[in-house]
Amino acid sequence: MARKFRGTESVKVDGKGRMSIPARLRRVFDAGDPGFATANTGRTQLVAVYGPDWWNWIELYTIDAIEEIDEQIDKLTRGSPQRRWLEMLMNGQSTDLEIDKEGRLVLPQKLREKLGLGDGTETVFESRGDYIQVYHPDSRPKDVAALEDFTAQHGPEFDPRSFLDQVDEG
Repeated sequence: MARKFRGTESVKVDGKGRMSIPARLRRVFDAGDPGFATANTGRTQLVAVYGPDWWNWIELYTIDAIEEIDEQIDKLTRGSPQRRWLEMLMNGQSTDLEIDKEGRLVLPQKLREKLGLGDGTETVFESRGDYIQVYHPDSRPKDVAALEDFTAQHGPEFDPRSFLDQVDEG
């Protein structure tokens, strides 16, 4: 089983768009890049999904996670709206990135502008299991509001771990 990302970190962006990735998150990216150990370059590959214009966040995936998603997409019917939408999102609205030997990720200008990140901006890295959601601290991701609404429907005493009972052990 692949390692999961856990926790939330604040990461500062410098004038060149570089961000130092916290070591505990970097270890998950390293472990999720099959070529990292054999390439001997000290650079970890990952994929940033920036999504449609209305997304006010980006998602950083390990190579293992993105390859698993690609395999799932490939199982959908070719030409179906579901497959085409997922291909557009996960392939067309994404870019390959790498963490350099110093543990820094350079976020392209296009993505910094999308999120409103300038020199010295503190950026939020929030774990989502097999990816990291990155956003400006003053602009909470729009998908979180939908999750909060969903949670509110169940009342204040609701334990979301009860959803785990629905998991097929098959």
